[in-house]
Amino acid sequence: MLIVGSADRLEALDRALWVAEPDSFLPHAMAGGLHDADQPILLSQAPEPANGARLLMVLEAGLPASFERFGRVLTLFDDGSDAHARARTDWKALGSRDDVNRSYWQQTERGGWEKRG
Repeated sequence: MLIVGSADRLEALDRALWVAEPDSFLPHAMAGGLHDADQPILLSQAPEPANGARLLMVLEAGLPASFERFGRVLTLFDDGSDAHARARTDWKALGSRDDVNRSYWQQTERGGWEKRG
C-alpha cells in the first residue's frame, strides 16, 4: 500500500502507527529511505509506488494523474472539506469510464458505514 498525503498528515499517521497497541502494529516507513521497495506500507508525499504498491490511499487530496497504475484507489477526506469537493469532482469525471468501478462508503447516523455507488 502507498499512502499519499501532506507532510503533516503523514507524520501524524507515522506517529500513530508506532504508538498504537503492539498487536495492532502495521509495518510501514516514510518514503525516501534505503528500503522503500521492501515496505508493505509506504507513506509518501508523491504518488510514486517505490514499494510496488497496487493499492493507493490518498489523504485529503484529489486523484493523482497517475492513478491508473494502481489496482485500487481509496480517497479519505473530512465531510465538507476542500478534499470532499475534489472527491465529488473526481467521482463525476470517472463516471463515464468503463475501465473504472466506482463505489464509496458513507457514515450512517448510527456511527457505522454503508457502501454506496
